[in-house]
Amino acid sequence: MHPDASVSAPARGGPVDRAGRLLAPDLARGLALLGIALANCVSYVSGVTTGPLARPVEATPADRAVDTVVGLLVDNRAFPMFTMLFAYGFVTVLRRQASAGVPWPRARGLLVRRSLGLAVLGAAHLLLLFAGDILLVYGLLGLALVLVVRAGDRVLRLVGWLTLPVFLGLGALDGVAEGDPGGPPGYLDDLLDRVLVLVSTVVGAPLFVAALAPAAVVGVLLARSQVLEDPAAHLPLLRRLVLVGLPVSVLGAVPLVLLSTQVVQAPPAVDLLAGALHGGTGLLGAAAFLGGVGWLVAARARRADDPRRGVVRALAAVGERSLSCYLLQSVLLVPLLAPWALGLGVGAGTALVSGVAVAVYLVTVVVALLLDRAGRRGPAEVLLRRVVYGAAPNVR
Repeated sequence: MHPDASVSAPARGGPVDRAGRLLAPDLARGLALLGIALANCVSYVSGVTTGPLARPVEATPADRAVDTVVGLLVDNRAFPMFTMLFAYGFVTVLRRQASAGVPWPRARGLLVRRSLGLAVLGAAHLLLLFAGDILLVYGLLGLALVLVVRAGDRVLRLVGWLTLPVFLGLGALDGVAEGDPGGPPGYLDDLLDRVLVLVSTVVGAPLFVAALAPAAVVGVLLARSQVLEDPAAHLPLLRRLVLVGLPVSVLGAVPLVLLSTQVVQAPPAVDLLAGALHGGTGLLGAAAFLGGVGWLVAARARRADDPRRGVVRALAAVGERSLSCYLLQSVLLVPLLAPWALGLGVGAGTALVSGVAVAVYLVTVVVALLLDRAGRRGPAEVLLRRVVYGAAPNVR
């Protein structure tokens, strides 16, 4: 509540300060952004024939090694993990508003503004830079979550199961080979493609939201149990997520990885089934990575007074500014890889673009650390908080 508010003024929750942030979600977001960079960079490869998972058909041994690692551990794993964290944060914001005495109608308005702000940022990001934007869809997902976030666990599980076929159906499309793409697109062609993607995303909002729903339901349920607030108290669950989810995730990814690296050939129906299997087991992989982060944080908390040290501090700084760092990835990747800019992605292999993606991610780590040491939020976070909280207390 604002320190200058009178006793009779309505409760109004503001943005959380640094001391109130949770390490595990920040660390998980920081790791997920590396996965997002590696997954997205493939979309900048142009002028080559691609197969399943959008991997070039002709590739060097280094490309195939990268394709194998990313296909097993990143593709369809980082994105669901980010979605789970988005839903987890959604519930966390709502809980903090409730603890501050904010009534549901006012908290609902805050969540709606937050979702609309994300959607607008995502639409601008999509039109100006990157057709594979996720913020617009997350903003639409947030509007849907407002409708069900207070429903019971049984209702949420039902929503997750009912929407799982949509998620699997879109995942099956990863098994489809794109074929000969023709020449690299120019700027106007690329801009037109982005406009069409924006229109199709808005028109197909129910479909895209339904595809995100299974991962979002997992995130909401984990947040209700406060698994990442106190990982030490949930170690048995976290260990099961890792020890069961990770092996199943890797095994489920193998068929599509074999197809994408041209080790085996199969009829189109098999490609689709492999894509659905890859996506479905990716949910378990995403949950396993969350479990691993919680397990790590619990272990570090036992050994150190301040677990935010070294690499953990760097990754958590990225996660704390995940919106800014996500947008910064596009600001750096597009000029380097887009065919109408420097064009490093034209005819490139996945080893090259993945190396560029890792380098860009490391730049975002440095930027996030500099902001962290200066005690500042990311610029996109500042903008979104201004939209959401308006004249709420300015928390550094």
